[in-house]
Amino acid sequence: MNSEERFRKIKGEMEALWEDLIKEREAKEAELMSRIEVLEKEKADLEDRFSKAQSKLAHIEEQFKEAVEKLETFSKEQKKDVDALKLLDIYLVLMGDVFNSSVHVRLLLILHGEKEKYTLEELAKASGSKLLEVRQAIFDLRNSNLVKYNDETQEVELVTRFLE
Repeated sequence: MNSEERFRKIKGEMEALWEDLIKEREAKEAELMSRIEVLEKEKADLEDRFSKAQSKLAHIEEQFKEAVEKLETFSKEQKKDVDALKLLDIYLVLMGDVFNSSVHVRLLLILHGEKEKYTLEELAKASGSKLLEVRQAIFDLRNSNLVKYNDETQEVELVTRFLE
């Protein structure tokens, strides 16, 4: 085989490799574009859920404010001393049952139960909420220094009991 034939052969092999590289790059680009589309849809969904949660929170806060004002008016109208724990019990009933409040309030009520520590699964079952919602609420409560959470055992414990 002379040098010209070898050159043509090598050139043909290089052109085939080049075409393979182009096809592989196009396939990877298509795969990445597909993944980007999925992530953008997920992002839009999360933004929508966040917006709905914010509006629900604003609504609950407004209802809570009204309830507190009514409780204050009620306690002022009463000439007797009103026990603060009874007012708190009324508030908790209003938030938990009437206003169908967030997972946070339900978890705090459950954590005031007989047990000192609860697992995430126990809290999810008792509150009727999804495990992910319970986990997020527990992290919020932990960040507010209301509960202690053990990552290893997934146990939750109140920092301070309000209801005794």
